[in-house]
Amino acid sequence: MLRLRPQDALFAVLGLVLVTLLAFNFGVVVLALLGAFACGAVYVFAGMLPSPTESFGRGLFTSVFLSIVLSSIILIVPGTFGPQALTPEVKQTALVIAGLLPLMAAGFQVIRTPRVIRGILWCLGQR
Repeated sequence: MLRLRPQDALFAVLGLVLVTLLAFNFGVVVLALLGAFACGAVYVFAGMLPSPTESFGRGLFTSVFLSIVLSSIILIVPGTFGPQALTPEVKQTALVIAGLLPLMAAGFQVIRTPRVIRGILWCLGQR
C-alpha cells in the first residue's frame, strides 16, 4: 500500500501551485515559489538517500539515480530563462555541474562504505 510522507505531499502541492502560477504568467511569484520548491526538493531528496546499512550496490544505484535526476533539473532550468540567458558560459557551466553530480554521488557512496574503502586499500597494497 502506498503511504505518502509529509514531504511528498508538500512536494506535490508546491508543484501544482507552480504549474498554476506559470499558466497565469505570474513571473515574480513563480520565482519565489521556485525557491520554495527547491527547498522542498532538497528535503525530499534527503529523505530518499540510502541508509548506511544498505548494501553497497543498492546504495550506489540510489545515490547515482538521484544525482542524475538532479542533473536533469540543472540542465533544464537555464532553458526556462529564455534564449537571451543561454550564453555559451551558462551552457558550459550547466554541463559541467550536471556531469560532476553523478561522479560526486558515486564518490560519496564509496567514502561512506568502510568495507569498500578497505577493499580498495587492500588492492593498492595497504594491507
